This record gives sequence, structure tokens and C-alpha cells, in this order.
Amino acid sequence: MYVLQAAPDFASFPVHIVLEELGVPFRLNILDVEAGENNGPDHRAINPFGKIPGLQTPDGPMFETAAILLWLADRHGRLAPAPNAPERAAFLSWLFFTSFSLHTGMMALVHPEKPAGEDAAHATSSTTCERLNAQLAVLDAMIARDNPGWLSGSETPILSYYLCVLLRWMNAFAAFPEHAIDPAAYPALHAILRAMERQPAALR
Repeated sequence: MYVLQAAPDFASFPVHIVLEELGVPFRLNILDVEAGENNGPDHRAINPFGKIPGLQTPDGPMFETAAILLWLADRHGRLAPAPNAPERAAFLSWLFFTSFSLHTGMMALVHPEKPAGEDAAHATSSTTCERLNAQLAVLDAMIARDNPGWLSGSETPILSYYLCVLLRWMNAFAAFPEHAIDPAAYPALHAILRAMERQPAALR
């Protein structure tokens, strides 16, 4: 059985949904972040940086959201192109873009004081918002042009769920309301998000 180190609405959220989608046995270990449980020795044995998520697996502990999602998809042969599939190359490019560019950017949008300090928080948020919007426009154009099965609202791939959560946070939790990003501004991406939120796994 998998054990997911989680906290409500943290980066464990997409992993939680994917575990539901796979229908595999798992248990949630909800950490009290306010009490610092994520920095305790038990959690740091799984995620040495004290961040969330961490996943206990039969092969040992894992951390980093994208790594966990990709490992689960490969392990269970679902929700992502197989390693030898022709579309694997494009899928990996966009998965790593999502992790390194969109996820990192989202964190700067929600917590702009962390990379830049309180005095520069608004300027950091503004610059981050501009960059994220430019990146999302490229992603949206790719979806409209290529309609990839590994990023859709019907095949429940890991990348669709990951993007759903990130776009929700960009919209709901931006530190400055004027920098919140409306997913509806990106029609192809927004259609996927609306379809994914109706999936049984997401509803559960």
C-alpha cells in the first residue's frame, strides 16, 4: 500500500487525485503544517527538504510532485504515454515544463515575498504574472493545434490533473488579487480543466 504524506491543498493534491484515478490501495497521512509536522524527522526521512508531498512506496520513499506522478503512471501503465511510445518525447517536455516553469512560477505568484523579500513582493508578483500568462498562452496554442491525448479532459492523464491544480492555485491564491490568473482566458486549456473537475476521481 502507498502512503501519501499530504496536507490540504498542498502539492500532494494532484498525487492524491491520481492515486484515486488509478484505484490502487493507499493511505493519506495528513500532516499538520502549522505545528511543523512536515519538518519532523519522520517526514524528513521521506522528503529530506520537509516539503509536501512525499510518497512511501514498495521501492522506497519518493518526493517531488512530477517525479511521483510520472513514477505512478509508469508503474501502473496508465495515465501517460509508455516509455517507448512516439508521443513520450513531447509528453516529457511538457511535463517538465509544467514542473519547472509553471509550478515554480505559481509558488512565486502565491508567495512572492519568499524569493524577493517583502519590499519587492508586488514587483515580483507582477513580473511572475506576466511570465506565467505568456507561458500559458504557448501551452494553450499547443493544445488547440495538436490536441494531444496525453493532455486532455477525456483520458485523465497525469499532466491534466497536475495542470488543474496549478491553475486553481494561480486563480485562487495569488498574493495580490490583480495578479490572479483566470484559466478561462485560455480556452483550450480551460476546456480540459472543466472536464477534469467532473471526473469521478476528482470528485472523490
